[in-house]
Amino acid sequence: MHIKTIIVGGGSAGMSCALRLKEAGQHFLLLTDVLGGRICYSESEKVNFGAYFVMSNYKFAKRLTTRRTWINPLSVTFHNSDVEWFNTISLHTIGRLPQLLKFYLSMWTFIRHYSKYKERCLVMTQREAMAADRYIQELFHKPAAQFIREKGFGKAAHDYVSKFSYACTGVDMENITALDMMNCCMGLAIPIYRFSFDPKDIERRLGGRVKYATVIEVEKRDRSFRLKTADGEEYTCDSLVLATPAVVTQKLLDLPGPLRQTCKLYVYHIDATLKPKYSTKQMNVFPFESEIVFTAVMDDGSYLVYTRENDERLLSKVCSSYKMIGMKAWDKAMYVYGQAYVEQQYGDQLYVAGDHNGLGQEPPAISGIYAANQIIKRG
Repeated sequence: MHIKTIIVGGGSAGMSCALRLKEAGQHFLLLTDVLGGRICYSESEKVNFGAYFVMSNYKFAKRLTTRRTWINPLSVTFHNSDVEWFNTISLHTIGRLPQLLKFYLSMWTFIRHYSKYKERCLVMTQREAMAADRYIQELFHKPAAQFIREKGFGKAAHDYVSKFSYACTGVDMENITALDMMNCCMGLAIPIYRFSFDPKDIERRLGGRVKYATVIEVEKRDRSFRLKTADGEEYTCDSLVLATPAVVTQKLLDLPGPLRQTCKLYVYHIDATLKPKYSTKQMNVFPFESEIVFTAVMDDGSYLVYTRENDERLLSKVCSSYKMIGMKAWDKAMYVYGQAYVEQQYGDQLYVAGDHNGLGQEPPAISGIYAANQIIKRG
């Protein structure tokens, strides 16, 4: 079967690419083993096992999900250790106000630059868009810990910023870039929300141009591509968008060069009674030294607990008692370690989209739209 454009992968990047092509009246097919990718919403349990929240400033990824309840930033307990913790508003916070002010001034500078960067990424590669803004380019190549030292909010970062970043990524400040840290920590400055995801709605909006299959082989021909799926189906196409995880993309295309390394995260959905010091607020966030990453209460009173180790026994650290409802293991959760860069375009017909170069739902959504825009421009 010959299709003008095939998109492989149904995460934020693949779905966004497909929706943009659909709007432009393009002929395409989305091949994926599952819709959503790291948007891993359980309709039966009403929880997100992948991305936990959406931000109010999502302009492109917001088309993929539906906002639900607001996450109250004042209902968070920050834990320094088993014997030291404090709430968002406390005497401890008052003592950190000067450094918190430095953080928020840095954040507003970042948001101004990042908003323009996102718009540029719709029409140029991320590499080109970073080159157009030295500030963003430097953040991509700078460890978060170095950025924090330069901006002078180290104590506030230790108590608040690093814990929120760790809750989002499972990574410490030495191993995450300043760009990724500031990106996810926008959630400390703007409203964030729980969300739901409906794959049937995406199928409907794409007009039936979704086929569930796992692509196992890609062959480049003179002016086309041949794809083979695990069930033996074969397709050819003029343009190809690989919106698969970076390790899959690298294998299918035999790409050279390093990738950013992945973190591991394990998500437990439980009906539980938390220990008293963890039960007073909606969320608990922890330092990198803790194997517990964060806990959050759901709308129905159940809890999500994220950990760095696949060990159910860790739940006893925060729970007096619990009953397991569901669990999801992410052995390759996010591409977050290091500064390796994956190119987005290989010639005029092959595009790579995804979260290889940036965290969250918004950057991969934009990378998918970029690929679609280039295909539309070619006609």
